[in-house]
Amino acid sequence: MTLTDTPAAGRTTLAPTDAELLASLLPPLDSAAILANVEAILPIVAEEADASSALGHMTERMGAALQAAGVYRIGFAAHRGGPEMHLTEQTRLVEMIAAIDAGIAWNAAILAATGFYAGRLGDDAFAELYPELDRPTCGSFHPRGRADVVDGGYRVTGEWKFGSGIHSSHYMLGGVEVFDGGEQVLAEDGTPLVLGVWLPPSEVELRDDWQVVGLRASGSSGYAVSDVFIPAGHSFDRYFTPDPDAEPLNKLVDLPFYSTASIAVGIAQHAVDLATAELAQRSATAPVDARKLGLLGEAESYLRAARAVVYSGVGRIDASVFTPGELPTPEIMARGDAPVAADLARRIVDLCAELLGARVIYEAAPFERLIRDLVGVCAHASTWRARWVDVGRTLVDDAKAVR
Repeated sequence: MTLTDTPAAGRTTLAPTDAELLASLLPPLDSAAILANVEAILPIVAEEADASSALGHMTERMGAALQAAGVYRIGFAAHRGGPEMHLTEQTRLVEMIAAIDAGIAWNAAILAATGFYAGRLGDDAFAELYPELDRPTCGSFHPRGRADVVDGGYRVTGEWKFGSGIHSSHYMLGGVEVFDGGEQVLAEDGTPLVLGVWLPPSEVELRDDWQVVGLRASGSSGYAVSDVFIPAGHSFDRYFTPDPDAEPLNKLVDLPFYSTASIAVGIAQHAVDLATAELAQRSATAPVDARKLGLLGEAESYLRAARAVVYSGVGRIDASVFTPGELPTPEIMARGDAPVAADLARRIVDLCAELLGARVIYEAAPFERLIRDLVGVCAHASTWRARWVDVGRTLVDDAKAVR
């Protein structure tokens, strides 16, 4: 099946009953307006969560609502007409959605990288591919495909996994290693040159391989192309040299996806909300057991800790990348926030499950999806404990530097 054969491809229509909601949305020109719009469409997130999970990707209505709110444009630079949203605000946007449905939040976080990718394009290619900013773009860089240099561009063949959001995407990227005359092209540091290339949507073959435990609504299907031509201008250096003089969100290759750390926080918030509602309901007819109140209080305390870690991390990055001429230090960029948030979210979900009792195992109960989605989040490399190696290394390097 090609991408353009799928029911969701290219569709941006909301239900007729959403006309009043659409009319209430603000023009998505700045961060404040987009955050307000996301808050306004949260009822749609709740309404489309079950259907999106059942489909294995977002419904058309859900994707269109994110588009109308301006979610897909948040990473575009100001000089390209974008809101150039701070990472702190991007993280807040994703958490708001994750507190209702983590799978839909995963789509928002991944497709919000559209502007980060598009920012690497030259002016002509940008004008061709993004005449308007709301063209969601997904991408995967593993495993790498192959790009052979030809006149005017490349012939590309490859197969990629985890194309999150691909069913709702206008464009999709693939990571490729470059070959010229059969010889591998190397970057300046001697490693293989890796490009991100915009793939022709009509040539993309979707894989029916997204049958998973959690984050089903993320629609992270694999995809492939075979011997397709890619113009040279429709590519960018995946591992470009950090540039302190670039626009803030294009100073470093590592800046997209920091917002995914807040998905675990959103799941934890959802768990606390469900547990709180349950105890409030019980308290209407009888005093609440002190042990259960203690479980809820402990969960809330861990939730505040998880949120503080995540937002302090992206806040430090924001302070640096939005300072002209400055790059964040390795200490600032070391990703310890996501594994901390994931570990604390596990603890919070366990506490709330103990409070709620056996009902959490039933598929009809909303808590059941929280458990599954948290498994999906914790399977992602950003949450692995190995991330703490970078944190430890920066501490040792800093200590050695002052000796």
